[in-house]
Amino acid sequence: MRIHVIGIGGCGMNGVAQLAAHAGYRVSGSDRATGLDIFQTLEKQGIDIVPQDGSGILKDTDFVVYSTAIEQGNPDLEKAQSLGIPLLHRSEMLAKLCKGNEVIAIAGTAGKSTVTGLLGHIFQCMEKDPTVYCGAAINNFGSSVRFGSKGGPWIIEVDESDKSFLHFYPAHAIITNIAEDHFELPELRKLFTQFEEQVAGTLIKQPERFECPSPLIGRHNIENVNNALTLCKALGLDMQKCIEAIASFKGIERRLERHGDYVIDDFAHSPIKIEAALEAVSEVWPSFNAVWRPHGFTPLFQGLNGFTAAFATEKAQRAFILPVYYAGGTVNKKITSEQFVEKLQAAGVPAEFVPDFQCLEKRLLEDGRPVLLMGARDPELPRVARQLAKKL
Repeated sequence: MRIHVIGIGGCGMNGVAQLAAHAGYRVSGSDRATGLDIFQTLEKQGIDIVPQDGSGILKDTDFVVYSTAIEQGNPDLEKAQSLGIPLLHRSEMLAKLCKGNEVIAIAGTAGKSTVTGLLGHIFQCMEKDPTVYCGAAINNFGSSVRFGSKGGPWIIEVDESDKSFLHFYPAHAIITNIAEDHFELPELRKLFTQFEEQVAGTLIKQPERFECPSPLIGRHNIENVNNALTLCKALGLDMQKCIEAIASFKGIERRLERHGDYVIDDFAHSPIKIEAALEAVSEVWPSFNAVWRPHGFTPLFQGLNGFTAAFATEKAQRAFILPVYYAGGTVNKKITSEQFVEKLQAAGVPAEFVPDFQCLEKRLLEDGRPVLLMGARDPELPRVARQLAKKL
């Protein structure tokens, strides 16, 4: 069967593409961004990367896979609709690939990727040979996916932000936490209650406490480790070996990832994640600068008070705010980063707007303090982190 994946550069999308190719599908994909590092990995697996102009949608394409981020008017989407080709959401395709396997699903507002990576690594060390699907690259595997043996367990990250986790009926699951992010709390609680009812076996919501040395910084990562170990205990695994496996876990790409001695890069894009990152880094450096790129106009507008409160914790010496990341498409630009900086300054936060990466680098090098770089979606952020690490 042939499938085409729109927005294949994203971790969730390239992960589905890789799993589909491994399962025997003929896979092509497109992305608005060009020249992404992940494209080389995909092409080595026989996945064709084509322009996002509709040309990759062929008459013999069986499904077109899309994500919630793909808007109406996208050339690939329009071509598929004109040809009557069925559309599958990313989560529906993943559920299709998982079918017939024991699925362990990791859900929650924050910590999903880290717990997924931890469990995948532990299961590998325990010779369970899992298939793993994560929302970010797991450094031990060098990829956001791991191909396990046929019939082995599938450890997957599932997402509440677009309600897509409701496509899954896992054997076991972990809910890391529930906090207001993409929906208000009452609606979130209803969604998670429905998800809980779809779990056939063990469900972890409140982790046990374990004495476990961890290479990960931050109190929130103690919770992540405890969540992973609590499920391992419930499934009857050898806990001493599980704890030993934690020591060799190398973390998740862009989850408090160290670059050199003076730069830490993090995916933080919501108030709870920004606050956790600031707290964790303050344990490493007594004085540092924080950089954040908002990942969308609507999320910044809706979470304005929460974002302001997160930066007002006085952990960072100074907050440098980049322009809101905009990848094109139709969007209501309800607020700007300049307006957010004004809000931060009014709350007593030493904040500064920087218009681009060149100005940012100049300011950070002038100051000389260590840097926490935060933000989602923009593929330039990890590259900037690596470049900055060479100069600080």
